[in-house]
Amino acid sequence: MPMEKVYKFLIAGLVVGLLVAAIGTYAVTTAMQQPESDCGDCHEGHGSVVAPDVNVNGTIMLTGDTHADEFVPVADIFKLKQREVKTLVAQDGEGIPSTGTPVMDFLKAHSVTEFDYLVMYADDFVLILNRSEITEDTVFVPMEYSVRVLSSNMPIAAWLKNIKTIVVVGDGGDSVKLNDKKITFGQMLDNGVETMPVSKKTIGYTYQDTNYQYETGYVVTGISLKSLLLKEGYTDFTTVTIDGEEISRDQVLKGTHFLTRDGGKIKLASQIKNRQNWPDVETIVVA
Repeated sequence: MPMEKVYKFLIAGLVVGLLVAAIGTYAVTTAMQQPESDCGDCHEGHGSVVAPDVNVNGTIMLTGDTHADEFVPVADIFKLKQREVKTLVAQDGEGIPSTGTPVMDFLKAHSVTEFDYLVMYADDFVLILNRSEITEDTVFVPMEYSVRVLSSNMPIAAWLKNIKTIVVVGDGGDSVKLNDKKITFGQMLDNGVETMPVSKKTIGYTYQDTNYQYETGYVVTGISLKSLLLKEGYTDFTTVTIDGEEISRDQVLKGTHFLTRDGGKIKLASQIKNRQNWPDVETIVVA
């Protein structure tokens, strides 16, 4: 065969190979460029935190005497203007430089301007910061998947790390009247945040001819009626009346009546009622 024909065959084969490779590359690239599902595709209506590009653990709950409960992505905290501060100056006269988001700027970004103190909860520690103790140098700095709070006027032992929940406590938040005392939602949660599963249901699934049953439910945060009464010193009572509905002592002590916040109002959550049927709570009378 003449060399000219050989070269033509080689060139033709090369062209075909390049075309096949190009088509394959286009197909793979197109598939890779298809929009990915985010959390919202599956978790809409589940009460979950929809935060694309943020670790699901990387959120902090802001609650108490705020306009509404919020799950704040840690990344959003550090989108605010940063401030350089020096800590531990009292130890060596020079201090250690740090850069973080001022706590007051964070609160203002979430419409919190008036409060008495903050209660910050971590996995195994709690920190109470009075308003008078928070200065412009009190900042949040990144810490693993959460944040740490520090300040030029704080000892290192008080630098709470891996904060999970911040409770704002003041006098202007959502409140109830317990006998003659006004109690805000923040004041309810200043000694701990409780949870209760609600709307439980069983989900069945069949796999390889075997039936599986899974118990599921939503979780709400707040405080049980039992805990609130004990917190306020009510140990010897017979009945509790909430906006005209009487609850016996035995029912209260079971811990199944739970105060939470939903839609900007304090509600009496129930394991046997749907969320839309939870009554608002304005007055609690203990007798």
